[in-house]
Amino acid sequence: MKPRLLTWLSSPCCAMEMKFAALEKYPTREVTELQFGSLACRACGKEYPIRGGIPRLLGPGQDRRDRRTAKSFAWEWMRYPGSFPEDRAVFLAETQLPAEAFAGKLVLDAGCGMGRYALEALSLGAEVVALDLSESLERLRQAAEAEPRLHLVQGDLLRLPLKKGAFDIVYSQGVLHHAPGTGQAFRQVAQRVRPGGFLSVWVYGKAGKFEEFATNPIREDRAWVRRRRRLAWVIVTLRHWISDFLRMFTTRLPIPLLYVLCFPLALAGALPGIKYLTFSVHPRFRVRLIENFDWLAPPYQYHHTKEELASWFVEAGFDPLKILAHGLVPKPGILGRKHG
Repeated sequence: MKPRLLTWLSSPCCAMEMKFAALEKYPTREVTELQFGSLACRACGKEYPIRGGIPRLLGPGQDRRDRRTAKSFAWEWMRYPGSFPEDRAVFLAETQLPAEAFAGKLVLDAGCGMGRYALEALSLGAEVVALDLSESLERLRQAAEAEPRLHLVQGDLLRLPLKKGAFDIVYSQGVLHHAPGTGQAFRQVAQRVRPGGFLSVWVYGKAGKFEEFATNPIREDRAWVRRRRRLAWVIVTLRHWISDFLRMFTTRLPIPLLYVLCFPLALAGALPGIKYLTFSVHPRFRVRLIENFDWLAPPYQYHHTKEELASWFVEAGFDPLKILAHGLVPKPGILGRKHG
C-alpha cells in the first residue's frame, strides 16, 4: 500500500477518514510501499489489516453467500488465462470512453477481478484504484509494487471504503449484478464520482418486454439479431429459464466440482446454434470455461433492462450519454456524466 492511498480511503464501518494504526516500517522516501500493518477508523477506532501490501477493508456481517461470492470469484480469476491483445479495444468499447479521457485522471475500477482493465486504464495514463471483494487482487500485487499509480483495495461494493466524490472516472464492468442488491451497489459507486466526472456501468440484461428488447442497440456484427428480433427475444427468454433452473443447483455445489462440470458447457460453446444456449461463445476454450463458471457459481445474479439502468443514472444525478450495443444477449451498459 502506498501512503498516498490513505487520502482516498474511508472506513467501511463509519464511512469516516482513516489513519495508520500500526506499521512495520514508517513511510519514507525510500519506503514507498507498505506491506504490513493496520489502518483504523478515526471515529470508532476499528482496525483493518494491511496484508501483502493490500488494505483489507471488509466490513462486518459477511454471511455465507458473501463468502461464497468472494471464494468463487477468487477461484475464477486466479485461473483466468491472463490479458489478451484485444483487451484495450474491449475496455474502451465497454466503458464507451475515448482513450484520451483517462490521461491524468483518478480512476476507480469497482470490481476489478484479476485487474486486466485496471492495467489498461493505467497504461492510458490514469492513476487507478482497483477494488475487489476477493483474493484475486493477488494477481495485481507485482504490478502495484512496480507502478506508483496503481493502488489495490480489498473491499465490499455495498460498504465501499472510499471517499465520496473522489474520482474523475468510475467504471464497473459486469460486476454490480453480483452484489446482494444491484441498485444499492450502483448508488455506492455513483457516489464516488466527482461532479462533472464520468460513470460507466454494464450489468447482466434480460429479455424483458418485447417492446423494450426491440429498441436495444445491436452491434454491427449481429445483423441477424436486428432482422429477427422476435426470435432473438425468444432465445434470450429460453436461455434465461435454463439459467435460472441450473442455478438452483449450481450455486449449492462445491466450487471445484462445479468447475469440472463446466467443461462440457465450454465444449458446447463452440457448436453452431447450441452455443447460444450456453453462457459463453468466446473463441478461446479456456475463457468459455471460466465464463460459464462465472455465470453458474455466484449466489447473487440479477438481470436488468437498459430502462432500469438509465433510471438509476438519472436518480443519482447523472446525464446518460451513451448506451452500449450488444449481441444476442442484452448487455445494458450506460456512460453517464455527473451534474457539475
